[in-house]
Amino acid sequence: MDKGPFSSMSLFCELNSEELTETHQKQYVYRFKCAPGSVLEIGCGRGVMLRMLQEAGIQAYGIDSSEESVKLCEGKGVKVLQNDAAHHLADLPEASLGGIFCAHVIEHMQPEYFIKLIMESYRVLRPGALFIIITPNAKDLRTTERFWMDISHVRLYPEKLLTTILKKAGFSEIKVTEAKEPARNFLVTLAKKILKIWFIGFMFRGDLVVTVKR
Repeated sequence: MDKGPFSSMSLFCELNSEELTETHQKQYVYRFKCAPGSVLEIGCGRGVMLRMLQEAGIQAYGIDSSEESVKLCEGKGVKVLQNDAAHHLADLPEASLGGIFCAHVIEHMQPEYFIKLIMESYRVLRPGALFIIITPNAKDLRTTERFWMDISHVRLYPEKLLTTILKKAGFSEIKVTEAKEPARNFLVTLAKKILKIWFIGFMFRGDLVVTVKR
């Protein structure tokens, strides 16, 4: 059924610009510079990260279940497949990928599906390959409202839950950080820092960034 203006991608485009996505994600491109094989972006959306990986000379392709997203990616000249992520991973040979990038996707997944995705990711990643997951930070008080602005969101995955699932899947080198909060100018940056202190660190924490090495 065509949801028209209520499609997931249409609503996403209204809330996030390509420029904002590029600003947030360009810092992760260099992490895949020495990837031991092709890099897969799960949920590649409008192809912003794929384009940056391609421009950096990194072999990469994306996968998305949305026909609209696939068409947008094809318009940028990047390699993309329309498929279910977990099914695609299940079809890949063992130790066949050099890295996986997954930004703002897992919060759209039911727990059973997410666990399957993590287990398959462990199986298909080559030794030394990176797996980067970015998701809303459950510790930030603002997430309560902002999270449900996207009607396709299913649930949050807090840091402790994420690391536990990753460890049970077999991953051992896990690093968790928080993305830098974007700001238009110095005054906005200063105001956010003051408010973060005022709210004892429960505001302006930035997205959760989980970097895993196979």
